[in-house]
Amino acid sequence: MFKITQPARSYLCRFYSSAPPKTRAQLVAELRKLSNAPIIKARQALDENNGDFDAALQWLEEDMRKSGAEKAEKIKGRATSEGLISISVLEGGLGSRIGSGSGSVRASIIELNCESDFVSRTQEFAGLAAEIAHVAAQSPVRLQQSASPFVPLSVGVLLQAPHKSGTVNSLITDLIARIGENISLRRATLLSLPQNLDSVFRVTSHLHQGRVGALDLISLKPSGSSLFKDDAFIGDLEKLERALARQTAGFMTLAIDQTQNPEADPETVLYEQPFMMLGGQDASVPVRKVLHQWQKKWGLDDISVFDFARWEVGKN
Repeated sequence: MFKITQPARSYLCRFYSSAPPKTRAQLVAELRKLSNAPIIKARQALDENNGDFDAALQWLEEDMRKSGAEKAEKIKGRATSEGLISISVLEGGLGSRIGSGSGSVRASIIELNCESDFVSRTQEFAGLAAEIAHVAAQSPVRLQQSASPFVPLSVGVLLQAPHKSGTVNSLITDLIARIGENISLRRATLLSLPQNLDSVFRVTSHLHQGRVGALDLISLKPSGSSLFKDDAFIGDLEKLERALARQTAGFMTLAIDQTQNPEADPETVLYEQPFMMLGGQDASVPVRKVLHQWQKKWGLDDISVFDFARWEVGKN
């Protein structure tokens, strides 16, 4: 007959018995980890709820929302001259590795401001800006109301947009509560496919140290769709797109073509600038000429920058 030895019996008892209750110190540590609350608040939450962990966590969340709202109200008049530009691309266009690659285009660019350069460089602030940009990229919009693929979004509406942990405004308020510094959403724009569907569209973007952002909409007219199944073509196109976005951000780019503003300084016109961001033998060649050469190389009917947005923190 099989018999469980005493050492085995002791092991099985330990294995099947429930885990020992956590100490107060462990509960406090776990509350702080989940809520980012100060240790004093975590202890208070347990005291107020007779040691019930779930109730204490809910109490902390409600307390932080309330204190955050109060703190935000007190400091809302303080200047926010620092911050970040953030970009979210959900659909990058035909053949893109971002999104479905089916041809749809959807992206956003936002500016989130704070009081100090120190806060703007923190991961928490950058994460908040990225979350808001992601929400903005999902915003519904009636494209027929705008001739441009770039549609400005209402800051007030975006602040009330739902998020998994509340609203965009509550996300901002929560961070204000933790850092004690004013934060404001200055502007947001959605990029979505325009009505002109004669071309194939793709999105490219670049952020320079978070303070300058460029979002470019590229238009192509291929002789056929088979090119977008060619890995060599896609690789070369991605290299060109990255360089165009870096060029737009790196120069004080105000227009695409000189015909848009004949009196503009050529240094501010994308097509007239030397394509320095592409590098190599084409670094001193105007962007216009490089695009024409690239078009001929791959047998396209046309490739052009259809539109772009270039934003700097604190500037229009």
